[in-house]
Amino acid sequence: MITVLSLAATVGASGDESWSLTPSAAVLALASDPAEPSPAALLDAALLFSGAGADRTEAAMSRGLAAIAVARGLAVSAADEYERGALVLELVHSTFSRYDLLESRLDRALLEGRYNCVASSTLYAILARAAGLTVRGVILEDHAYCYLLVGGRRVDVETTSAGGYAGATVGVGPEAETSVRGLVALALRNRATMLERSGRWFEALALAVDAYAYVRDDATMENLSGRISNCVAALLKNGRWSEAVGLAEAASASYGPSPVFERLEDTARIAAMTEALRAASPGGALAIAEASMADGSADAGWLERAFAYAYAGLAEESRKAGDQLGAWNVAAAGAARFPDSEPLASLERVAKGNWVKSVHNRFAGLYNAGRFKEALAAVRLALELSPGERMLESDAEAAEKALGSMPSP
Repeated sequence: MITVLSLAATVGASGDESWSLTPSAAVLALASDPAEPSPAALLDAALLFSGAGADRTEAAMSRGLAAIAVARGLAVSAADEYERGALVLELVHSTFSRYDLLESRLDRALLEGRYNCVASSTLYAILARAAGLTVRGVILEDHAYCYLLVGGRRVDVETTSAGGYAGATVGVGPEAETSVRGLVALALRNRATMLERSGRWFEALALAVDAYAYVRDDATMENLSGRISNCVAALLKNGRWSEAVGLAEAASASYGPSPVFERLEDTARIAAMTEALRAASPGGALAIAEASMADGSADAGWLERAFAYAYAGLAEESRKAGDQLGAWNVAAAGAARFPDSEPLASLERVAKGNWVKSVHNRFAGLYNAGRFKEALAAVRLALELSPGERMLESDAEAAEKALGSMPSP
């Protein structure tokens, strides 16, 4: 049986860029940490996810560890947890100097003081953990912030502002709570978004894969699904059909079935089969349609279009070879097989009309040459195949009249 992947492989050439759903070794090592990593481990992850070079990472790590040491000291010097949470925010902003909407890298926050809500929430969560506080993150469509659990109540912390302790937060869309791990991984998600704006789909996917490997929650899976969808779309757009199918199938195999991945698989397979149809001979197109019907890989609508395309190609082959009857027979076979298909019904009507015209033209040639018996025989034979054709009946009447007017030998 012809499979979708083998079909796709015949029409898609691989490009230089490739996709992978395998997390990086460094992230896998970080993901093996306890569910609640130490502040130093969280800092290590945040700097790795920022994508800084070795020298910057070392410098930022030094500053981050110094801040963690100060935060640990707060656990001793500030016994009141509510007060301690405010002091942690002061510590965070002692490092910052300029808000930058697009700057989510923690190395830049620690070394240059440039930050946005992601960088500030990440650093606050790490330092709050070091200060012995219970901290969680909140992610909105366009914003992130933290909250503490102090004495059984929630204290929101708008980390982008030095005065944001227990203050109002502003963002768009429904809130989604996340762990400190989830906040740390936001840098990867933001970097992926920036890469996609430049069409760097596979690099963005790699970051999303790492983010999910580190956090493994619904929000990062939703983000990863989006990156996979965009990569499949990019592969299809560039004619890399087999890779698109392979990525969609690998997503289900790696992360389990989901409606998103199922739709991606269907879309990629149909696109691959459609391109295979276009690249195949009419006979090959018919074989593809037959295989797709047999294995159930396509819906009824696609199958009808595929068979119509194949039968139209076969009919055209016969027509070009001068076999108008053969073209009609092919079209009639398709229409009989799919009686509700208007494209195939139309194909049969056209093919039959072309055949009738070809019989009439042959008749006219014989008639004009005075070969009335041959002309009549040709028309009568045609009428046996298609009784009631007015043009052919008129031709037969003309031939019979001509024969009747001829003098007896």
